[in-house]
Amino acid sequence: MASHLLDMGIHFIPVYTTHDFSTEKHTRYYIPREHFFKTVAREEFNKLDFVIEFSHKGESYGYRKDDILNALRDHTISVMILEIEALKPMSKLIKKKLETIYLMVDYVTLVDRLLRLGCNNEEIKIHLQYAENNKEFDLWKICNHIIRNTCEKETALIQLLSIMGLTTLIPQEEFNRLTK
Repeated sequence: MASHLLDMGIHFIPVYTTHDFSTEKHTRYYIPREHFFKTVAREEFNKLDFVIEFSHKGESYGYRKDDILNALRDHTISVMILEIEALKPMSKLIKKKLETIYLMVDYVTLVDRLLRLGCNNEEIKIHLQYAENNKEFDLWKICNHIIRNTCEKETALIQLLSIMGLTTLIPQEEFNRLTK
């Protein structure tokens, strides 16, 4: 979803990390992550001024203070990918300007997607266990909006754009024509 929003020209706030995504397997479903994650060496990471910093699967992640402040100043809408560790502190920091959307997926759909990405059964088990242990499936409880992300991605994108206020009503005549 973030990739589609970025392609549409919506401002994106990157996550800085020590994780090197270039070592990951590339499949036909691979989405380049360099627009979403800025990989930096651990020494450089430690020098950056973060609003929120956390770790995930042994790697460090953070949101730079300047990126957040510049986004609030320069953009009506900005998008960021938040992990559960960052959601609570970010909602306290931004308060009324933060709307959170959880893309909820069920186990069957998630396993199917991991299989299509080329994960084997052991890797899938590790992903699911990690998510369970870290309560990643409970994040919907603290988000403002939920999209059940089990449908076609175009449908989920339309729902996402609607929540963001980026859809518009059409004249009644056009509506009537489209619904007949």
